[in-house]
Amino acid sequence: MIYQDKPIGQKATKERLKCKQEKDKVGEITVTNLSQQFKDTLVEIKDQKKQDMKIMLEQQSMMIQQSQEKQELDKIKKEKQIMKINISNLDLISAAYFQNMKLEIIQNKGFNF
Repeated sequence: MIYQDKPIGQKATKERLKCKQEKDKVGEITVTNLSQQFKDTLVEIKDQKKQDMKIMLEQQSMMIQQSQEKQELDKIKKEKQIMKINISNLDLISAAYFQNMKLEIIQNKGFNF
């Protein structure tokens, strides 16, 4: 017969308790790691949103600039067409209208009469 100082099952209970504590520690580490990964992911998402917003604003700025340049080119094209009109063959009202348009174009260019 083997005599034991401890009651039967106490060693097994301690082993189970030890394993449970180790699992809890591992679980804590996992939860901490997951929490940190989640925070890191949120920071990355926020940074990406900032970059995307910056790119979008730059694209909008370029589109606005291109639109303004196109409008300016269209204006210059129309002014050239008006300046090429021969008013000698037009009726008095049309001739006066185009003569006034030509004078406005010339004044807008900085020439004063």
